[in-house]
Amino acid sequence: AAMCMETAGTAGIDRDLSLIVPEPTSWAQIEQMAQGLNLDRCVGWEMVDIFRGKQLGEGKKSVTLRLHFRDSDRTLRHEEVDPQVELLAERAKSTLGAEIRTAS
Repeated sequence: AAMCMETAGTAGIDRDLSLIVPEPTSWAQIEQMAQGLNLDRCVGWEMVDIFRGKQLGEGKKSVTLRLHFRDSDRTLRHEEVDPQVELLAERAKSTLGAEIRTAS
């Protein structure tokens, strides 16, 4: 369930982040962690994919979330949202034991 408000006249940036987490990790836990960060200019997120496969390792799954960033006054630049995405990735590692899945 996306919590997104489209702002008229400004283009936003959407970023996908794939977290490899232990199988018991719930979407609610991921959402709670993201919410707790109060990321600058992040207007919402949603789960876009769950992937399970032997290449991830036993008892693991990959959860991809899409982060929505907007600024009501202007169009954002990618470098303005990089720190927030990095912060979320680091917090996921420390609180959920996540690894970051990169496209290979």
